[in-house]
Amino acid sequence: MLDTLKFFIFVLLLLITILLNQNVTSKKSGERDISQFWRIENENGTLKIENQTIPSGIYSALEQALIIESVLDFKNDLTTKWIARDNWTYSVPLTCNIKELNFTNVVLTLHGVDTFSKVYLNEELLGETSNMFVRYRYNVKNALRNECKNSPELRIQIRSPVSEASLLASQYDQLKIVPECPPPRYNGECHVNMIRKMQASFAWDWGLAVPSMGLWKPVRLEYYDSAKIRDITFALFDEETHWRMLVGVYLESGTTKRKLQGTLMFKILGVQLENEIVNVSKNSDESGELFVEHTLKVNKTSVELWWPNGYGRQKLYNLYVKWEDNAINNVQLHYRETLIDEKVIRIGFRTIQLSQERTSDGLMFYFIVNSVPMFMKGSNWIPSSVLPESSYDENYVKFLLYAARDANMNMLRVWGGGVYESDYFYQLADELGILIWHDMMFACSMYPANEAFLNSVKVEVIQNVRRIQYHPSIAIWATNNENEVALRQNWYGTNVNEDVYIEEYKKLYVSVIQPRIAKVDKWRAILISSPSNGDQSTKEGYISKNPQDPLYGDVHYYNYIHDGWNPVIYRGGRFISEYGFQSFPALTSWPVRDLRNEELTDLIEHRQHSPLGNVPILHMIDENLPMPSNESTDYWRDIIYLSQISQAMIVKTETEVYRSKRIEHGTMGALYWQLNDVWIAPSWSSIEYGGKYKILQYWIKDVFAQSHVIAYINAMNKLDVYLVRDTLGSDEVWTVEVNIHQWDKFMRVDNLTFHSIKVPENTVVRIGTYDIYDHLRQKNMDPKEHLLLINLLRDGTKIAENFVLLKKIKTATQIADPSPRPPLGSRAPHWWPHYSWPRLS
Repeated sequence: MLDTLKFFIFVLLLLITILLNQNVTSKKSGERDISQFWRIENENGTLKIENQTIPSGIYSALEQALIIESVLDFKNDLTTKWIARDNWTYSVPLTCNIKELNFTNVVLTLHGVDTFSKVYLNEELLGETSNMFVRYRYNVKNALRNECKNSPELRIQIRSPVSEASLLASQYDQLKIVPECPPPRYNGECHVNMIRKMQASFAWDWGLAVPSMGLWKPVRLEYYDSAKIRDITFALFDEETHWRMLVGVYLESGTTKRKLQGTLMFKILGVQLENEIVNVSKNSDESGELFVEHTLKVNKTSVELWWPNGYGRQKLYNLYVKWEDNAINNVQLHYRETLIDEKVIRIGFRTIQLSQERTSDGLMFYFIVNSVPMFMKGSNWIPSSVLPESSYDENYVKFLLYAARDANMNMLRVWGGGVYESDYFYQLADELGILIWHDMMFACSMYPANEAFLNSVKVEVIQNVRRIQYHPSIAIWATNNENEVALRQNWYGTNVNEDVYIEEYKKLYVSVIQPRIAKVDKWRAILISSPSNGDQSTKEGYISKNPQDPLYGDVHYYNYIHDGWNPVIYRGGRFISEYGFQSFPALTSWPVRDLRNEELTDLIEHRQHSPLGNVPILHMIDENLPMPSNESTDYWRDIIYLSQISQAMIVKTETEVYRSKRIEHGTMGALYWQLNDVWIAPSWSSIEYGGKYKILQYWIKDVFAQSHVIAYINAMNKLDVYLVRDTLGSDEVWTVEVNIHQWDKFMRVDNLTFHSIKVPENTVVRIGTYDIYDHLRQKNMDPKEHLLLINLLRDGTKIAENFVLLKKIKTATQIADPSPRPPLGSRAPHWWPHYSWPRLS
């Protein structure tokens, strides 16, 4: 009887519990994406665009509404200049959700406003924005609750960046911030260096002026009771049998100071960690931010290493971090999730070191990854779109990064005139093994050093380094692009007040940016500038006498005077982080209504922003190739194709010289300028805007191959032959065949073979110098009618091939025009003489 009564009471209590909780749902913290139903209008209300989705920019929105044609078409960069001179307001109705408003913290987070704005909730000013690279947060709980009856509206009034830049320049009471305007040929806007916005958006030598405005990153309403994990940083240190992991967790407890008490838990699935839990009891700062640093240990045998492309797998691990507030034990079950937050990052176990040991004549400059010295092969990355919101196009970013991976690149340099890229960009770089040389977003200019500017930069650097620091792909930071060399070489007339400009330079980069990177990131090298002399620049007070000294640091090298097909002109350096040559995009890529010479000539001239115009391109064609008549109806078809041949040949030659100089000059990196483009225009890119490969992109795959044979005519007019092996492992035995061909024959007419060459891992072997012209004389062969085709064999199998031109192509008399020509978009063969004069159409 007693047991029956106990069972009845248990069932009754259970039913009561169910009845009491049947209308109670679990309260869970989270965020609401405010991405739809935005309205955009200009200042006088004459233009209105409804139902816009975030991310958004004004140029994209106007095009989608059919108010303008694409700014990338025709000469629309000129006809749309009015857009950036107007002011634009983004507005959206905010629904009141009582469940959200019941949380302790209800925070409006603007991840990216471009650029100057006032943010309102109905008529209440929440705050202002002035830096497109900064995340802004506003606690809107009370404001939103008060406005619930009045149909709350979020309104972001964005001001003209052109006008703001001009205003700031006029108000700056110190030295002029130079250059004040870009060269007239750019058709750009002035004073971009006064504002924290994509520097290339006011025009560059490869890009158009599109000073966009908008919400280029997400807008979200975040709600939680305890704290939110915003960022996680990660550093790795080698301790013989273990990895010591230094994990930093950045928590936000709303937007005001508050004491947090709770627990952080760390987990890597399938991997045993030491010290997985840390107790937290500390106050956040005045903005609600709190930093917790914790050390974890993992046995080395429990994890695999992450390797750059070409050296091994890119093994990544999910690091789970969970925050639990101590109050979790004092609340009902359905409230507990309000006191919890979780975040996952993908980490890689790898070490990276920038080695600058002293030599007899200078300092080395190379990267050691997982104890392996590596030659860095790659290119420079500019924004995937001149419209910032389009940088979120994951398909296009994926296409470009896969193109880099497939071309045997192991490094890209994120250039300092663009943007800090999307999370997806870095995630994909991690997956593909592409190391990132990362500039801060300062390029080719002097910058203000007043308090307001420096304070904005502090926040910008801290936020962005925290966001992306954990990625194993990031190899090094540089605080600016070319500003040291610009200052030292007086690019902008700074020698008149040089001491003051140097003082402001150091204030910005040495006193503000560098220490803030170092505080967040404890395991990467930081360069003050690129190019620079590295440690030697630091020794000389951060402004070297010659920041382009080839015996130190990194070098940017462009030569438009001498014959770029001639390998002798390339002096080399420790690390060449920029070099290249221009070409034209394919004929059918040009946005013209017809391809008659007059219209195309006009558009090409308009879009050629290089101060030298088309002269270097045409000069190199004329120097080495048969020059088409400018009276020909096919003039541009021929010139475009020949420009791509010339560009490919120049970059191939220069890159191979740098790869060969690893043993003689300690050259350990070659990053050509540039991988991608932002519009169809003459530029240095190997991939056109939209994704069409230029010939260079096909060739560079072979030039950057893990196993390669390099041969060229040296300054003594003799043939140098080098073997390049980037792979790891035991010694290999290779054979080199040097085949002599006539231009009008596919069969070889003579042959030289070098047998049984031992090639160790990860090195370059110079197999010798040969007087090839004496050999030809003995065989009664005319150099201008012959070329060398070189095969590299391992165990009788060809693993690489190359070619050497013995005289300029234009002097050869036996080259025929083959037929039929390959179709548009067909792959260029590995050595271009095979297809002589087919044309890109």
